[in-house]
Amino acid sequence: MKSTHEEIVIARELVKNTETRIKSLIEKGKKVHVIWDFDFVLASGLSDDVFALTGYNLEKYFEYESRLSWSRPQPGIWLPLAEKVGELQASQDIVTARSSFLAFRVMLFCAWFSADPLKWVRWVLFIGHQAKVDSFRIIFDSFKRDSDIVIFFVDDNAKHVEAFNQVGTEMGLGERAIGIISPKIRLYSEEQLELHYNSVMEQAGTAPTYVPGYPGGYINGFVVMPDGIRDFRRKMINDFYDVKKKGVVEKHRLLLENEHQVIFPGTPMTTDSLYAVFEILRGEAEHDTAMINELMEESRY
Repeated sequence: MKSTHEEIVIARELVKNTETRIKSLIEKGKKVHVIWDFDFVLASGLSDDVFALTGYNLEKYFEYESRLSWSRPQPGIWLPLAEKVGELQASQDIVTARSSFLAFRVMLFCAWFSADPLKWVRWVLFIGHQAKVDSFRIIFDSFKRDSDIVIFFVDDNAKHVEAFNQVGTEMGLGERAIGIISPKIRLYSEEQLELHYNSVMEQAGTAPTYVPGYPGGYINGFVVMPDGIRDFRRKMINDFYDVKKKGVVEKHRLLLENEHQVIFPGTPMTTDSLYAVFEILRGEAEHDTAMINELMEESRY
């Protein structure tokens, strides 16, 4: 399973040669757009291998991915080239088989590795909504008025690359559609893959934990949320309300402190207790407004 040194060298050489090819096209006045696959291309193939390890059990795979909602996937061999968008290629898209909550970690990955995620990728097209060939047509169509554009597509699946080239021919791009088959590079052994999967799935409790990654151990590990996306949801909601409480209290501090002495006499003032006063006042205001509206409605008859 683990890639040999020679395989890694050959893969890196392919990335280097592709970069040289893009530079040559730009020097000739062409613009370059790159379509990336995700797993085994921009990111490592760890998730794909975990899916295979589970016997392609979707329930187990979704649970694994859900537990890693707070951890971006590890980088793949093509990430350094993708990071040169704007400097080298003009723009780029991601076309991936991930969809639903599996797509969440793609967005996390983009945010993690880009100083400006809004400019790092143009589109992320998830084939849960359409086939890859349909995604290719959408992308090709978006460039139909630009005869100077050259579109690269990098995927580890030869059939997807063949489909890309076929659609490019059908839509008249010819040599301006360039498909590249990426080798599958693994920096972990089968034993390390199983250790990783078990370390993620065995975590229990109510708090996030940190487990080692392979390679790198604890230097390159993962944050695991034992209750999966439910843990992420709780964290998201709690963080939102923490910010909301602080904002409300700072905005209305004087009023809330005065009312706090009336509602909770002798009780120390905290952000939580001051926000509780705000909720009480808001409830009273809503009740009074409802009463007024009801009286106004009755006065019509």
